[in-house]
Amino acid sequence: MPDAVSRWLEAGQQALEAGRFPEAATAFALVRDAMPRDVSIAIALANVYRLAGDVLMARATLRASHASGAWVDPSIAFALGAALLEAGAPLEAAACFKHVVSLMPHNPAALGALAGAMRTMGDPAAGWPLMHRAITKAPADPALLLTAAQLRHDLGDPAGAMRWLDRADAVRPNHAATHLQRAYTLLLGGASAAGWRAFEARPLPTPATTARAWNSEPLQGASILVTAEQGVGDQFQFVRFVSHLVARGATRVVVECHADAVSLLMHSGLDAVARGAPPETDWHVPLLSLPHRLELHDNVLGNRVPYLRAAGTRSVAPSGDRAARRFGLVWAGNPSFVGRVTRDLDPALLPVIVDIPGIEWVALQHGDAGNVSIDRLQRIALSPDWSATAETLAGLDGLVTTDTGIAHLAGAMGIPTWVMLQHVPDWRWGLHGTTTPWYPSMRLVRQSRPQDWLGVVDALHHLLTEIPS
Repeated sequence: MPDAVSRWLEAGQQALEAGRFPEAATAFALVRDAMPRDVSIAIALANVYRLAGDVLMARATLRASHASGAWVDPSIAFALGAALLEAGAPLEAAACFKHVVSLMPHNPAALGALAGAMRTMGDPAAGWPLMHRAITKAPADPALLLTAAQLRHDLGDPAGAMRWLDRADAVRPNHAATHLQRAYTLLLGGASAAGWRAFEARPLPTPATTARAWNSEPLQGASILVTAEQGVGDQFQFVRFVSHLVARGATRVVVECHADAVSLLMHSGLDAVARGAPPETDWHVPLLSLPHRLELHDNVLGNRVPYLRAAGTRSVAPSGDRAARRFGLVWAGNPSFVGRVTRDLDPALLPVIVDIPGIEWVALQHGDAGNVSIDRLQRIALSPDWSATAETLAGLDGLVTTDTGIAHLAGAMGIPTWVMLQHVPDWRWGLHGTTTPWYPSMRLVRQSRPQDWLGVVDALHHLLTEIPS
């Protein structure tokens, strides 16, 4: 190894250990450029990007390494596949694992990894036979048992998933990821005490303050911080529970949130601060722990909707018939979210949606996914601040969207909303039905089988055509 490369590698490792991730990324990138076919360096660089919060760069780095083809060794292919899967590139991950299986057809870890990649690609039916082969060879492997449960969950078989989770628990008790999958499967059947209790197995945020963790203690005369966690959609969905802390006697309830949602929450009557700079309070509680620690069980407070409101109305000028209804349209989520592979709508189907008569469509899609040119899809200036998005929604007649943050904002505002869902969606939407107790103004449009977005668009076409103007 050339001296310069050794120095870059050492500098990158030192910066990584010190938590200086941008500096570490710069050093490891130099090493990668000098050794472009070294997969281990690409994996290390991607890990640094991930630690720095840049999932897109991590994904791009790993995809470039996959494209190099320098992963013929099965151990290298397996490591690259695992990194690709974690970064949200299941197609490339599956190619790596298929290569490993071709060389080691009886290896249960390789079979299980390929099954997991097929699940993440949205094809759990193709993954299940692989998983069955893997478990036949390693029936007591807890990682395989957990993956089997996840596959049954994504096949729409909650009872089967629970049986595999029981087997996984018997082999590896008190395993956080297993408990968390149990929570997802329980909550897929609806909010419940058991589901919220199991949901506590997720990584819980802890603020850098002297506040004590709140576990349903009396709050009379006390202050409490509700700590931010997960995505902005979770924030909009769960902030409804904050009012119950006031009802418990708290004198001040501070809600930590994404910086671009502070003004929206403040206008909605909440004491909001940007995440990362919490004030001192007596207590703290994670936002998504509120239904459990408030002991609300199956009560998701749907009767409190709407609970978020816009500061005003941002009118969207009609582009055609002034009598037409105007709907917002969103077809893709946050590009850094690893699950968007199955949640995002194929943009090729957008012309079918905008062809629905009697509706003027307004694109509310952010990011590169919004760079599509379609007749009858009006473009407006978009703001990254959620208060501006709320004002735009307030000026429209409805919203059609995939499962992403704006769906929760519109639902929390009481805006008529149609959410296009994958066959087995995220736990909060349940397995069946066209309505949700979380948002009374929302209608769910589900795939009848995996990856059937055309069926969703056809159903949406009928639903919106039948609505009176």
